[in-house]
Amino acid sequence: MLKLNKLTAEDLTYYLSSNPNGIRNWSPVIDDPNEPIEEKQQAAFHLTSWYVELAYANYALEKYSEVKPNLIKAAPFAFLRGFDKKLGTHSTDWSIQDDLNTCLLFGDASLLTHIKTMDWSLPEEEWMHPAIYQYDHLLIHIATGRMPTEQALTQALADARSAKNKDVLQFFLPLIEAINALVTGDQTQWQTSIDKAIAWHTDECKFGDYKDMLDGFMCLNALTMVKLGKDLHGWSCTTDSLYLPLFLID
Repeated sequence: MLKLNKLTAEDLTYYLSSNPNGIRNWSPVIDDPNEPIEEKQQAAFHLTSWYVELAYANYALEKYSEVKPNLIKAAPFAFLRGFDKKLGTHSTDWSIQDDLNTCLLFGDASLLTHIKTMDWSLPEEEWMHPAIYQYDHLLIHIATGRMPTEQALTQALADARSAKNKDVLQFFLPLIEAINALVTGDQTQWQTSIDKAIAWHTDECKFGDYKDMLDGFMCLNALTMVKLGKDLHGWSCTTDSLYLPLFLID
């Protein structure tokens, strides 16, 4: 078993035994016209979580062939949970990122088209920080073939650099710098930024919120940056971290 945080093999086998039952019971709800919206919302929320949990648990238990297939299955439900006008339940600029990155990394062409053409925004009271909200928009743009404007990048960088919040400074600033590096073609800055993001994530798994959470097993934000560097420029990431499973984007 990979030692990613405080969760044990016993914790993980629970997901492997219980999640398939939940998936089997809730999958029909999404497409059933007789189910109320509230039930469909719950289905989108739980199905996303259950597939992602299966992927993460299998990753930690070194059952690598079971990881990507479950993330691919999670992607369409992640879109519904994160961005569907009726079924969406993730509503902050930070909480949306697991859904967004799952879609960008593992969604099919049709799903990426939906993300490219959607009109997504959040009211200001649901922003954790302006720089995080701006990062979301920058990521959506660059990952769907639209280069962010210099003005948008400059504003996001300025807001992140002036932040008082350590998570913004140590995690989101490097991610915004990585997007800037993708736009300018600066491979060194891109690599350095990924290293910084992974360093923050690693600390969170050892000492912070991720120390006993399955969500900490992978840093999807950083993995998306690696994929974009590879797709846009042919760059290879040199970061060596269990939280950055590069085999998922090979």
